[in-house]
Amino acid sequence: MVKRILVLVVLLVAGALGVAAQEGAAATVMFGGNADLGAFLVDASGMTLYIFAMDSPGVTNCYGDCAVNWPPLLVGEDETPTLAAGIPGRLGVVTRTDGARQVAYNGMPLYYWIRDRVPGDATGHLVGDVWFVAAPPTIALGGNAELGTFLVGETGRTLYLFTRDEPGVSNCYDQCAANWPPLVVGEDEEPTILPGLGGTLGVIERTDGLRQVTYNDMPLYYWVNDKAAGDATGQNVNGVWFVIKPPTVSVRSSAELGDFLVGPDGMTLYTFANDQPGVSSCVDRCAVNWPPLLVAAGEQPTASAELPGTLGVIARADGTFQVTYNDMPLYTWIRDVIPGDTTGHLVGDVWFVASVGGETSAMSDVDDLYSGM
Repeated sequence: MVKRILVLVVLLVAGALGVAAQEGAAATVMFGGNADLGAFLVDASGMTLYIFAMDSPGVTNCYGDCAVNWPPLLVGEDETPTLAAGIPGRLGVVTRTDGARQVAYNGMPLYYWIRDRVPGDATGHLVGDVWFVAAPPTIALGGNAELGTFLVGETGRTLYLFTRDEPGVSNCYDQCAANWPPLVVGEDEEPTILPGLGGTLGVIERTDGLRQVTYNDMPLYYWVNDKAAGDATGQNVNGVWFVIKPPTVSVRSSAELGDFLVGPDGMTLYTFANDQPGVSSCVDRCAVNWPPLLVAAGEQPTASAELPGTLGVIARADGTFQVTYNDMPLYTWIRDVIPGDTTGHLVGDVWFVASVGGETSAMSDVDDLYSGM
């Protein structure tokens, strides 16, 4: 119970900051929670949102009487659902058989429960052992403008590794652990990870009795001086504490398309036939529908070990920095819902899944690009 209350305190702080960051605009999905269940997701009015174990990513199986008791969270035809600041993960839209557009969180469709009456009610949790409050994963992706993309915990706070640890062993206790609280789970809990995010989760037993989460066998921590989602003030403290950055670009395969590129969250990457090598032609509304894959100023994009070819960076007209593969700018597609979706392929006959091993063009060195800014 103590852990749940602490989580809720952090949640409420993060939620308040998220509202301020949006200057009062209500997001489609926001943080909520209670002392019993900790952090979970709610709508703009604070009503609890649920997922259905009988669904699968990108697919709803709740219709008829089920949908009467568990009304889907819907958005309009031209509406793009939004996450409140600080919530890790992603929203998408699933088209129901009646044409309605249902909001999905990390691919899973979201619902209400007819018997919840006021914000904070979560009476649908565990109904039939198939309904659960929608909660962020233990480990997800966040980031900031300075460092780019890195791992965060369930309330969006930055996670760190300690170079004086050993694989599967924490060497941070006492005052160290007070300053760098370990990411822990309860006795019967298993950590979860954002779908599509590479790497391996584990749990180690600390000498203080806590069960600490590991990523690729390295114990994970928060930093006491980080106050809000996006803060990463623990980076390089004493030269031994660092954020954890997954590869910018990795490889995924399908029987239909073969090997293609995905971003750090596992979402499919695309190229635009109207671009030129080293130049993006997708701006304004185009860039809303086809968000460019970005890195922080000065950041070198990284590739997974199996990816051939060259990653680079170009400066966009809006001052951001877009990743290129073999000199072609890379994008995601707003209508892809889950990792592995390739619904943007052949859109307008000008958008294509970014295939592995395209032709390489001459390009400027990344360091030269930034040094000229």
